[in-house]
Amino acid sequence: MIEDSGLIMKVIGLSALLVGCGYILGKDAGHKIGAGKVIDFLCDNGYLKHQKKPDGNVELIKLNGEIE
Repeated sequence: MIEDSGLIMKVIGLSALLVGCGYILGKDAGHKIGAGKVIDFLCDNGYLKHQKKPDGNVELIKLNGEIE
C-alpha cells in the first residue's frame, strides 16, 4: 500500500508538471490566435476600416483616414 501511494504521488507530480509546461508554452500562442480572430471578425463585420493587401495582410485605417 505504501509503494502504491508513492507511485500515485509520482504520477500526480509528473502530470502537474506536464500540464504546467503545456500551459506556459501554449499561453502566448492562444493569445495571438484569439487576437487575430477578433481583428478578422471586426473587419469582416464592418466595425473596423481596413484595406486588404495583395499578400493577404490587413492594413487598418485610422478614423481620420490615415493609413499606418
